[in-house]
Amino acid sequence: MNPFEIIDTYADDVAGRLPRRQRSDVAAELRSLLRDELEGRAADSGRPADEAMVLDLLRSFGAPDEVADRYRPAGFTVIRPADAPAFAWIALIGVAAQWALTLPGVFIGADEPWGRLAAWWLSWGLGAFWWPGFLVTMTLIAGWVGSQRGERVWSPRVVDRDRVNRGLYVLYIALGVVGASIVISLPWLAVWATWLPQPVIDVFAFDAEFLAWRAVWVLPLWLALLALSIVVLAAGRWSRTTRRIALVIDAAWIVVCVWWVASGPVFVNADADGVTRLALILVAVLALIELVRGVRRELAGRRAPVVTVGPRAA
Repeated sequence: MNPFEIIDTYADDVAGRLPRRQRSDVAAELRSLLRDELEGRAADSGRPADEAMVLDLLRSFGAPDEVADRYRPAGFTVIRPADAPAFAWIALIGVAAQWALTLPGVFIGADEPWGRLAAWWLSWGLGAFWWPGFLVTMTLIAGWVGSQRGERVWSPRVVDRDRVNRGLYVLYIALGVVGASIVISLPWLAVWATWLPQPVIDVFAFDAEFLAWRAVWVLPLWLALLALSIVVLAAGRWSRTTRRIALVIDAAWIVVCVWWVASGPVFVNADADGVTRLALILVAVLALIELVRGVRRELAGRRAPVVTVGPRAA
């Protein structure tokens, strides 16, 4: 077969995988490029171009679908290639953490473990995949918001990675105190929220054993986190000591959340308890991610106070 006919067939195959408006230009460009390359190889080898030579050329150039991807206009990217490894690890760790927290209970005191395993798979097992879906959804939203800001041009700027924004940090502390206060006062909901109907109050009725033995351990964690936040706010930046204290607090949160999920109900109401367990698993996963990041930061050594990063709007 004529080598140039093979090139024409290849170029048409590639162009046929592209949007119609690109096909003629891409096919012409490919034909010209490949013919020049083939003629160069023939001149270097000192013999006329033949079928074997052109097939070797096309093999090195790539499969038609791969070549078409090079010419295809860049569309909306959900996950950038540079972010893909981190995204995959976060998704896998989130699913694995949920399985690790919920699967052991299937075999503890189970009369029919295989039946309970099937029930677990259809509930918590498959349900754990909400986490990758949540990550993809948030990434889509973030990508769409970014696309609305217009083209961004990279330019270096100096950033102190350990410095904190005092205004935002005050807001963070205030929201944390308000949230903790609401949660702490939930056992007395009927006293301070008398306007709520009784069914709503019953939904937030805590399990007696949880209140007696497990709930109290969250108070030292909240107080430690509040004290750490105040120290960081006063200093205006993170130090190696405060980073390490934060790692200990993250580890303690993971232990407490796992303990709460594994040792019995939090609320008397089954639906409220199920939602709470899911929320605790999410908190444990986020704390685990932050713990891993912090440990990697410590292993890498003290970071320089300033680095050059970041895009700016064009």
